[in-house]
Amino acid sequence: MDNVQRSCLQRLARSSKSCTRAPAQAMAPPRPRVQWPAPTYRPRPPPLALVSKASCCCRAPTRPTARSGSDGRGVRGEAAALDAVISSGETELDVELLWDEALGAPGAVLVTNNSDFPVYLQLLSLSSPAVHFVCNGWVYPVGKHPYRLFFTNDAYVKEKTPPALLKDREDELRLLRGEGAPAGKPLQKWDRVYDYALYNDLGNPDLREDLARPVLGGSKEYPYPRRTRTSRPPSKVDPSSETRASLEEGIYIPCDERTGGVAAAPNLPKLDGHFGSLADVHGLFDSNAKPFPFPVPQVISANRTAWRTDEEFARQTLAGANPLSIELVTGLPLTSKLDRAVYGDQDSKITKEHIEKNLGNMTVAQAIEKDRLYVVDHHDWVMPYLKRINELPGDEEKGEISQRKSYATRTLFFLQDDSTLKPLAIELSSPHPKDERLGGTSTVYTPPDELKAGDAASDTFTAWDLAKAHAASNDACKNNYVLHWLRTHATMEPVVLAANRQMSVLHPIHKLLKPHFRNTLDTNSTARHIVIGSGDERQGGAFYRNMHEVNFFTGKYGMEMSSKAYASYNFTELAFPNELIKRGVARGDPKKAEELELLIKDYPYAVDGLEIWTAIKEWVTDYCAIYYADGDGAVAGDSELQAWWSEVRNVGHGDLRDAPWWPAMDSVDDLVETCSTIIWLGSAYHSAVSFGQYAYNGFVPNRPTITSGEMPADAKAAVTEAEFLGSITPKTETFGLMALTMNPPVKPGEPLMGERPDTEQWTSEQRAAKALLEFNSKLDAIAEAVKKRNADGALRNRNGPVEVPYTLLAPRADPTVPHVGGIPNSIAV
Repeated sequence: MDNVQRSCLQRLARSSKSCTRAPAQAMAPPRPRVQWPAPTYRPRPPPLALVSKASCCCRAPTRPTARSGSDGRGVRGEAAALDAVISSGETELDVELLWDEALGAPGAVLVTNNSDFPVYLQLLSLSSPAVHFVCNGWVYPVGKHPYRLFFTNDAYVKEKTPPALLKDREDELRLLRGEGAPAGKPLQKWDRVYDYALYNDLGNPDLREDLARPVLGGSKEYPYPRRTRTSRPPSKVDPSSETRASLEEGIYIPCDERTGGVAAAPNLPKLDGHFGSLADVHGLFDSNAKPFPFPVPQVISANRTAWRTDEEFARQTLAGANPLSIELVTGLPLTSKLDRAVYGDQDSKITKEHIEKNLGNMTVAQAIEKDRLYVVDHHDWVMPYLKRINELPGDEEKGEISQRKSYATRTLFFLQDDSTLKPLAIELSSPHPKDERLGGTSTVYTPPDELKAGDAASDTFTAWDLAKAHAASNDACKNNYVLHWLRTHATMEPVVLAANRQMSVLHPIHKLLKPHFRNTLDTNSTARHIVIGSGDERQGGAFYRNMHEVNFFTGKYGMEMSSKAYASYNFTELAFPNELIKRGVARGDPKKAEELELLIKDYPYAVDGLEIWTAIKEWVTDYCAIYYADGDGAVAGDSELQAWWSEVRNVGHGDLRDAPWWPAMDSVDDLVETCSTIIWLGSAYHSAVSFGQYAYNGFVPNRPTITSGEMPADAKAAVTEAEFLGSITPKTETFGLMALTMNPPVKPGEPLMGERPDTEQWTSEQRAAKALLEFNSKLDAIAEAVKKRNADGALRNRNGPVEVPYTLLAPRADPTVPHVGGIPNSIAV
């Protein structure tokens, strides 16, 4: 971000005693808090003018107004300058405003900026009458923004808007949609336009031919959600792709979405080869480590060796970095959904002979009947790309990414009486060496008979340990590209865009969802720039590859693979009860989440998540009941709401517009379920799939993201420590992965679920304010319940052998427990 000034006008005005005959003088007390990075620039704040909700007054104002209301708009009061100099940091200012109380309470405020620098207005408050304008927006100089208009904290659907505000409401939305802007004019950092584009900026063909990447979205081959349009010029080499932006230029997002500059990719040392010993890996966390010591990942903070146990390997499918992939097995063999005409027979080769010896007194049929068999199956996601992945690096990529040798994995588990899981078998599959159409070749690995599998006290590794590493690598990559990036960042971006384009800030659903959109566009634009793309040049000409292509075994195919996953995306299945039921780990009525039966009783993610989902849905239900008291007809007749949801479906997710699962959005039930799902995905779900990455992936032997080297032909073969480490993430990629995920996931001051920076002023509707307080009380109670469950020794999956309590769905920060930062409101990292 360049030298911009943030002027947070917090509680900006209070009025003196009002007068019934003469204009009342409004005096602004809450002094605007101003913040800006370069204290040498000290602009004066912008002038303000209030706007009435009425288009005319019963008598002429005693002073002339800039806008009389004759065009059906509200009467504009006399402008008042904020006669003060903004200092660095945050500043609060006072101002006197003249207002005729016969006009009633003002409905909006007009702000112009006659200085040379932008300012950021946070809040303007009048105390008599008590009116709040929640601004949270940049005001650029008049050459860029002729004015900004901020509405009060009232909420109306369009059909109930005071007539004098209706044209201003419509004008604001037209501006945000970019209507009337010159065609082809590049978007600038002061613009406020929200618009759509394809994912055509992941590659960099102008820099190097091998850095070209397919366009995601707009085709049957690569369906994808839409991103924010930036209006950068097309590539010279490939006109279907967009050119990259330099770090100095930054990437366009609407100015009110901008929270910081574009981050630079970390400049990490290039280290050759793999770690030679576990001691070398542990050395990364020593205080004298070079280039700097990394924080100790939680998975080894209490016990340095317990990560090797089979119990811990299995527990992480319920309470680790990805607790969303485990599914109930309803029959053997496990079958593939891949097209046999293209890939041949890809069904699983795990048989009852592989697993029955570890089922105690049960047969396979009995275990299936009693809901005791579970699987984590990433086979079909990996297999179509596996041959290409294992041919990496290509000639151009040598020296930039490491050799890959991966397998498509299926891992089978047995649910024991104490609700812990025991791994039974891991199947590693490869394409047929002669022809992919001939089917897959598979080896099934089972825990060794002669050793206690994964014995933490043993110095011996086996092929079983390597098989677990491959299974963990598949899981880490699927979580990264599909469960995390696709289901939260990518699919929520068009929801944010459509909301800003079609629903006024006055709309009650916009007010409900806005906290859960915070920083999402900014975070995603940064990700496209340095994380999920192909590569770029640093200042000075040095080349670097983006993080995910280097640090995950999928290499340059990861985003393509997320596109293939998007083809089967179903928003309604991501409502939390539906998601659990689809995987077979819960039974019951999804509309009664609190009554669902969990088949795995000690399933921390599911237990905590159901409590949070229930609280979210109760809050949304209470809120929507205020504004849609007339029932389903009010929802169907809400023009802005309907325009929003239509645009989400037909434009933002246009490649799936014809899918049968889309909610019709013609009932209160549809509205509540949709909003609850959006809030869940932007907050708790994102926390569960994102914030455990460093805790578990940060120690790469526990959860490698890259695998290399052929597996031993003998499933019982012994493996040395050096051979094990030589088959997983190399040194350079380990540094990159840790640098990407090491920072605390919850930033200081980040609003947590249920919190709003404008808690006292966000709404004028007391019933809504009360409902939010009740929601927060429920979240506080859930936080205490999570803490209590984590202290219950009978719940073995809550902490596991590594002694890491499950806190990713603890709604509140807990200073007494390390790494418990709470659940943020939004996808802000």
